This record gives sequence, structure tokens and C-alpha cells, in this order.
Amino acid sequence: MANDGSGFTTGLLVGGIIGTVIGILIAPKPGEETRADLLEKSDLIRHKADEFSETIRDRVGPTVEATRDKLIPAMENAKEKVIPLVDQVNER
Repeated sequence: MANDGSGFTTGLLVGGIIGTVIGILIAPKPGEETRADLLEKSDLIRHKADEFSETIRDRVGPTVEATRDKLIPAMENAKEKVIPLVDQVNER
């Protein structure tokens, strides 16, 4: 499987989340401001995660479809060849 940098992207996303949370928690702000910042940042992180999952879906989706389109006929072909062999074994 090719290394398309998705591990790097995931690490970057997780590192950004951790850094943001730590930065907000240690910042000298009142609790209400900190909670508002956390809410704002969590919305931003959720949006980035949605974008990331959509990008992965766009990249992987066609490959999954192509594999499925090839795999189903191959399985049917194998089944057609195996069933007579199983019947022969069962007759003995």
C-alpha cells in the first residue's frame, strides 16, 4: 500500500488538538472565557475532522468500489468451481 501521507496528516491533526487544548487550559483567563474558547476550538476541530474524513472518503471510495466490482465476480467464479468439487467429495 502506498504511503500517501495520511499518517502524517492524522498526527498533525491530533497534535493540533492536544496543543490547542493545553494552550487554552494553561492560559490565564477566567473560566467562562476558557469554556467559550474550548467550545469555539472544539467546533473548529470538529470541522477540520469532518474535512479530513471527507478527503479520506474521496480518496479511498473509488478504490473500494473498484475492488468490490472485481471481488464479487471473482467470488462467484470461485464458488462455481468449488461447489462441484464439494459435491464430488460428498458423494464418496
